[in-house]
Amino acid sequence: MPVVFDVSGQMAMFRKPYTTTSSISFAFPPPTAIAGLISGIVGISNGSNDDGCNAKYWESLIGTKVSVALLSDISWMWHAINFWNVKQPQKSPHIQVKHQFVINPKYRIFVDGGIEDKLRCMLEKDSFKFTPYLGTAYAIANVVYIGQFSNQSLTEDEVFVDSVVPWNEKVRILNILDVGGTFKEEMPFKMDVTRKFIESIEVLYSPSPQKKLLINKGAGDVTKCGNDVVAWFPRW
Repeated sequence: MPVVFDVSGQMAMFRKPYTTTSSISFAFPPPTAIAGLISGIVGISNGSNDDGCNAKYWESLIGTKVSVALLSDISWMWHAINFWNVKQPQKSPHIQVKHQFVINPKYRIFVDGGIEDKLRCMLEKDSFKFTPYLGTAYAIANVVYIGQFSNQSLTEDEVFVDSVVPWNEKVRILNILDVGGTFKEEMPFKMDVTRKFIESIEVLYSPSPQKKLLINKGAGDVTKCGNDVVAWFPRW
């Protein structure tokens, strides 16, 4: 049965991989960031003591599927961060790089199969092996365990979803005008144990949790989990 927990914080920064000098953030954690978050809570080492490029926790995530829902409106801010100038330190020892942050974010994470039982044990004890954070080490996350719920099939032909919706050619958003606009993003979905990019995925989402997307039932893996209607990412 899926495990559900909330994460929140003062800020979050999930850097889009194509940004360079100015770092731009996704509005919510992509599946790769969720993989790191739940692996850190459980305490699976990434093997960085042997090689800084290691991400060995992916071996433990096989068979796991996740979903994420926004629980707060998306709000942004920009800050300049001081970095060491390693290219031309003789000119200036520091450089300032602009970063985009999500302010006061709150998300609900759903985890089904694979690592689910180990994750539930840690959440029930409110004890984490590694400090949970939202994208960057200085964006510390507050984690609240919601519970474990069964997946319930839906009988309606059209359903309002609480989560982000993985996009495919069968997905139909039926209330775009009512929502006031739907955002579409392509984000990293899966890496290997050496942090090599394997697969990306496109998603649709509403910028406000008060304006849920109405989709057709045949859009994909959509179930009711507790009080939430959830569209699941594929299993890793």
